[in-house]
Amino acid sequence: MVVLVVVGILALLLMMGLTRSREVARSATCSRNLQQIGLALQVYEQVTRFVPYVPPLEGPERSSQGPLATILQQLGRTEVTGLDLQAGSEPGPPLAEPLAERYLPEFVCPSDPIATSRVFPAPVNYRANTGDRTEGRRGPFAPGLAIGFDEVEAGDGASYTAAFAERLVGTAGKSRETARDYHLVPGPIPQGGCPAVPEAPPQTDAGRSWLQLGWRSTLYSHASVPQSSRSCIDEQGRTAVMGASSGHVEGVRVLLMDGSVQVYSRSIDPAVWASLGTYRTDIPDEDEEGPEAPAAPDEPAGPEAHSP
Repeated sequence: MVVLVVVGILALLLMMGLTRSREVARSATCSRNLQQIGLALQVYEQVTRFVPYVPPLEGPERSSQGPLATILQQLGRTEVTGLDLQAGSEPGPPLAEPLAERYLPEFVCPSDPIATSRVFPAPVNYRANTGDRTEGRRGPFAPGLAIGFDEVEAGDGASYTAAFAERLVGTAGKSRETARDYHLVPGPIPQGGCPAVPEAPPQTDAGRSWLQLGWRSTLYSHASVPQSSRSCIDEQGRTAVMGASSGHVEGVRVLLMDGSVQVYSRSIDPAVWASLGTYRTDIPDEDEEGPEAPAAPDEPAGPEAHSP
């Protein structure tokens, strides 16, 4: 009996060690994915002088591409894997044909089993930061604003401003993890959070496509702390409580505008998290204005598409 107990304990410890080592490997892959996205964002900004422009949101379905798709289109690539930034090197010309939906491992965190199971055609775990407001304000990818790294640096600084963060994809109706899903609610959504919708069924298609622009798949905000249990999008698709979340025990990985990746837990002070979502503290809550938007927002941005 003693031998059996000892063997059982050793087997349990071995299994725990293997599980831990697998998660360490998955976490490292997730960090590398974000670092590669950060490098692609840096190259894109060097070419266009701006981060990918997000047009004003006018509905749940938009024809514009999401920020990651815009980066790929402009840099003439179909994936970010292997991208390298060499002195004097130039990216390829923009892709002539629109990108098509497909599974890209570098846009998926291996710690999200629903994302890796490919129940969606082009799942994405990495979303662009719109700011600290439910309407998407004061962040580097705020709808209707076109900003560059220099403006971020002149504000709070690149090392204090989030660019992309993780969010778990929806359950696809195959799981009871409702924290992954969201509700459609009447808008606009107040800053305090999602209104109660006891009878409304949850929408289970969050993060279904890196190609599509909108709160459903490619945008998030710092209006709620990481791992929040409730998310919602208004019926017009303009405002949302769509926070960051991940399958990592230690917290959510966030790509900062300086290219570094940091981990933040749910216990982070809400004020600190909200500040991390902004690049300037002097932008008013309402009626803020930024540089003139590109003339053709549905196409990849270029230097000539913006006003200085």
